[in-house]
Amino acid sequence: MKPVERDLLILLHEERYSEQQIQFAVKQISEMLSVVETMDYLCAVMEVADCNKSRVTSKRTVLEKVFARKTQRAFEFVIHKN
Repeated sequence: MKPVERDLLILLHEERYSEQQIQFAVKQISEMLSVVETMDYLCAVMEVADCNKSRVTSKRTVLEKVFARKTQRAFEFVIHKN
């Protein structure tokens, strides 16, 4: 897997952490985000509630279609299962 380039804003007290500790923390955060941002993970923790069709689903194909749309449909909601 190739490393993802992203912008992270991390607020720290410079006096408390060395440059090496900061780089380690950034690396850990980036690794956590790469795990969470996969479609498999999203399918496990999210679901689509479609009030127009009176259904709730967490099927991968439905979630991919919802995330790929540029405009949202009325009364269709992406919900976290938590």
